[in-house]
Amino acid sequence: MAARLRIGVIGGGIAGLTAAYRLSRLGHEVILWERQRQLGGQAAAFPLLGTALEYFYHHLFMSDRDIVALIEELGIGHHLVWLPSRVGFYSGGRIYPFSSVLVVLRLGIVPFHDRLRIGLVTFYLQHVHQWRHFEEVTAEEWLRRWVGKRAFERIWGAQLQAKFGPRAGEVAMAWFWNKIYLRTSSRRSLFERERLGYIMGSFNVLIDRLAEAIREAGGTIFAGVGTEAIERSEGVWLIRDSAGRTTPVDVVIATVPSPLVAKLFPQLPESYRSKLLGTVYQAAVTLLLQTRHALSDIYWLNIGDPNLPYTGIIEHTNFIPPTYYQGRHLIYVSKYVEQSHPYLALRDEEVLQAALQHLPKVNPRFSADWVEDYWVFRERAAQPIVTLRYSQKIPEHRTPLPGVYVANTAQIYPEDRGTNYSVRLGNVVTALVQEDFVAGRLEPAVAVDNPRSTS
Repeated sequence: MAARLRIGVIGGGIAGLTAAYRLSRLGHEVILWERQRQLGGQAAAFPLLGTALEYFYHHLFMSDRDIVALIEELGIGHHLVWLPSRVGFYSGGRIYPFSSVLVVLRLGIVPFHDRLRIGLVTFYLQHVHQWRHFEEVTAEEWLRRWVGKRAFERIWGAQLQAKFGPRAGEVAMAWFWNKIYLRTSSRRSLFERERLGYIMGSFNVLIDRLAEAIREAGGTIFAGVGTEAIERSEGVWLIRDSAGRTTPVDVVIATVPSPLVAKLFPQLPESYRSKLLGTVYQAAVTLLLQTRHALSDIYWLNIGDPNLPYTGIIEHTNFIPPTYYQGRHLIYVSKYVEQSHPYLALRDEEVLQAALQHLPKVNPRFSADWVEDYWVFRERAAQPIVTLRYSQKIPEHRTPLPGVYVANTAQIYPEDRGTNYSVRLGNVVTALVQEDFVAGRLEPAVAVDNPRSTS
């Protein structure tokens, strides 16, 4: 048998699964550890109403070519559908459609000349490809200059505040440009509603197929098993896990958040550790409601009103019809907060009660008896905060340690999260490992045998 590496992948989200899949297909022995019992990270779903639904809302944009290609490659393309979406904006106690430039021009939140400036700025940002200069200016500064103080504060500034709170003024324009570019690229034209993609049956369809393909190629998955420590000894890396195993590997690919990478590898030089520890993440708390009725006719409702203290309200069943969920309506109430925010520590019941007080502002007919069931999900490292000159702060995929690579959301700039970019991360780190292997910079030192796979 030709020489092959034993590769340890830390983290079973989309990036880790993609890398494990591709490297195992290249003939390497891959072992993946995921602390949670369920694979998939933030894209994972749980059984609900005869199918499954993501813990955190997910969809695809028409520009998400990497994940679409992977879906087709895995033979599950028939599960992928593309549907029009309805986007709205909540401000001053009202919902405004926000789905195309023509709709924006009718937006009553600001005077017409402000709306015209918003439309022109949106058109401009859609067609900008050389975006690097946006690294040097904050979104607040740039938008205030080009759409005016009033339009900024009532629309985009309000959304930045809802998303980033006290750090809203630090967010680079590069991040905002990307958001506009993504949304407009999911429309056939600037004047049409966007079309978004969804995997019927939930993103678990992709996650489960990736795991299956890894095992088919001889890989091993330890789900529900955390990584406790990683040490270097006699030219190999020793991975000690929460099940009491110590596994030698030639290569380690860490796909967990940057601060955890720094904790796992205290021997990293300070110059690299500082980049890892300098990554600041926003946390997310999502309340999922199962209700008898729809809250509105909007799929994605952006919040720009301080009296409604949430980042967004995403009515999944205004995108995928409620008939697919036994006639029930499914509503995510999302709030991004800094990691020290007390909202993260609220009990589930407290999160629900807060929402019950606020949701009548969106629909006065809403009442607590609409709610049939609810769930609360929390993620401390939901997304990195993209600040000025962020490209200079990104840790390299190849670390200074031999055979150690990093692939996480801190490296998908100017994006900050997304399943498509996680697939791209998996593809990129696979290419780097294989390149180094072929060039002789990585040499097998571990006698390869397959440990028993558990899941």
